[in-house]
Amino acid sequence: MSFFDRLVRNVDLMPRLAQRLGIDWADRMDHSPYAAAEYRDALMRCAQCSKDGACRAWIERVHQADAAPDYCRNKEMLQRLAKDTEKQG
Repeated sequence: MSFFDRLVRNVDLMPRLAQRLGIDWADRMDHSPYAAAEYRDALMRCAQCSKDGACRAWIERVHQADAAPDYCRNKEMLQRLAKDTEKQG
């Protein structure tokens, strides 16, 4: 599968996974000048991942989490954003 095919197929995974961690991308976009770049970078990392099936299953099974799965290429960034969200809340 090409990079662009994977990007189209998996475009929903990263925001749905972030939602499970309490991250609201729309709110971040409203309040951070860097949020759009972070979002784009996260989507690109997600599109390069070969664990999309495992990720999709995790998202369907888990509705709230403290951390992304260990295989997630965005795990560190998502953890940082989740902590920022906690501080704001």
